[in-house]
Amino acid sequence: MPRTSPAPVLRPAEPADLPRIAAAWEAAWLDGHRGRVPDELMAARDSRHFTTFAADHLSTTVVATDGGTNLLGLVIVGTGDGEVIQLAVDRAARGAGVGSALLHAAERMIAKTNQEAWLAVVPANTTARRLYERAGWHDAGPVLHRAPTRQGTVPVPVHRYVKTVRPGAADNP
Repeated sequence: MPRTSPAPVLRPAEPADLPRIAAAWEAAWLDGHRGRVPDELMAARDSRHFTTFAADHLSTTVVATDGGTNLLGLVIVGTGDGEVIQLAVDRAARGAGVGSALLHAAERMIAKTNQEAWLAVVPANTTARRLYERAGWHDAGPVLHRAPTRQGTVPVPVHRYVKTVRPGAADNP
């Protein structure tokens, strides 16, 4: 059952957030992917990966805080094709609406330049899949995603989830 908590405070990420973004991204990514993706990807996604990629995507990252210094989660949006690159929620904040709020923020960002948002999710990550489906995302089926690493890409079987997004649309809060 969802916990009742104050709504998270969403804001664009700032350079001072980078260490917390990288740590939160890594912890949430490991929770959702350990044992569910190829060993090659697990080996490539070390702490340096998250530090490097967090810095690379700072301008398209939104963070959720408790209104203070506690980082509850983050969402990273791609710069052109409507991709939600990452949605990460701190384990202690799960079930409190943080993931939904971040996902809606990503949809609003994407709607400025695209009519369709998409993301990749590993099939066994049922918690994430339920969140996306509750938010109106649809499973468009299995695809082979080329997951980026500092050394190149690793092919990962995933499901592509999609959602039509429009600026100001009622179904895109």
